Amino acid sequence: MRANPTRLMITTQLKRSVLLAVIGILSVVTTIAAQTLQIVPVNIVSPVSGEILRDRSIVIKDGRIANIVPASGNVELPVGVTQEEPSVIDGRNGYVIPGLAEMHAHVPDRNRGEQYTRDILTLFLANGVTTIRGMLGAPWHLELRDLLERQQWPGPHLITSGPSFNGNSVSSPAQAAQRVRDQVAAGYDFLKLHPGLKAEEFTAIARTAKELNTPFAGHVSTDVGIAAALQAQQATIDHLDGYAQLMVPASSDLFGVAPTFFGVNLGAALNRDMAHDLATRTAAAGVWNVPTQSLLENIYGGVPVEDLLSRPAMNYVGVDLRKSWTRSVVQGRKSVSETSQRRFIDARRKLIFELQQAGAELLLGSDAPQIMNVPGFSVHEELEFLVSAGLTPLQALQSGTTNPARFFSHEDRGQITRGMLADLVLLESNPLENISATRNILGVIRGGTWYSRSRLDAMLKDVAGRGL
Repeated sequence: MRANPTRLMITTQLKRSVLLAVIGILSVVTTIAAQTLQIVPVNIVSPVSGEILRDRSIVIKDGRIANIVPASGNVELPVGVTQEEPSVIDGRNGYVIPGLAEMHAHVPDRNRGEQYTRDILTLFLANGVTTIRGMLGAPWHLELRDLLERQQWPGPHLITSGPSFNGNSVSSPAQAAQRVRDQVAAGYDFLKLHPGLKAEEFTAIARTAKELNTPFAGHVSTDVGIAAALQAQQATIDHLDGYAQLMVPASSDLFGVAPTFFGVNLGAALNRDMAHDLATRTAAAGVWNVPTQSLLENIYGGVPVEDLLSRPAMNYVGVDLRKSWTRSVVQGRKSVSETSQRRFIDARRKLIFELQQAGAELLLGSDAPQIMNVPGFSVHEELEFLVSAGLTPLQALQSGTTNPARFFSHEDRGQITRGMLADLVLLESNPLENISATRNILGVIRGGTWYSRSRLDAMLKDVAGRGL
């Protein structure tokens, strides 16, 4: 006998009503871990293809995605899970993306106090950042990494460097090589390069790191240069460091002049047409870039300081840090002409676009907390700057989701499919239509733990009360 369409529709609506009936009770729950969650109804954004899977239900068990099924009809649960077990979360027909990665973060050392570190991690998590790459490591970060992985502290996964290799910490090639061996033995995930390294010291670091199968990443010292960094296959070049001096034509009076602060002093001479060749060379070397464009836009992008300070993110920054960041912006703008600033920013935007077009991989990173960059909030600004540079919203989203997963060889992250780690962000609207939608977060799931909007707001209120 043929089924009655009207009866089927009513049955489906009734099932959904039953599923959502417990939501009022769940709204008072702060986090839910180590049990089965069902988030329904939602639209799933694929950062791989840009496809939207509409009206879905995501089932999460033991911190991983157990199933994805249509929101209507019978709920298909994994084997061993009964109909009564799932805690149902109202997805509000929002859009789910993988958790974001901040690929140039700074985590405080223990001497700043544990509460300060917790506040930094809270700001990341509340903004949908579920993975951070700590770019200035310390011994305590090895312990913190484990605390975060076990979710004993709320916050993102931490991938940490050791203390940096720079002109002060490195004194010779032999000492640099030993420092590499010591950090690898200690268990750091990668090596961080800062300015001031001599060419032979860099060579010793790169050679020893490759022998020990450990990545090295960060700045490009003036004595090293982009060509050597590409040849050594530095894992990432951060801040687009080292590129500006190669965009100065030989005919310019500034040709051969040493760069200051990523080459802003060379801005007036930069030839944006030279970006294409540099991007092609970078792609051929297989070297990734973390532009941290928001940091440079804050200082040289021309936005009035008053406007930078009036952004909602600054509610979490204390008076002293506001003053310090303001001084940095004012001094930075005074150090070079407005023409140099404008051409510097324009050349960087062009280089970002050409890197993307050439297939030179980009990773999302904002260098937070740094000048006017508030942890977590600055990631959304960075996404917007990437789109302003010419990337599509999908390409920008990939820089913080699928790209980091590929960079780290994390096969269980960066996508929303069965078996993936349940690091997810629920958004009000579709980020592929407007990348600013990543700011409007309804909730975050970190390793199967649900942080509702009300819970995140309470966490943020605590941070605001103290201020960074």
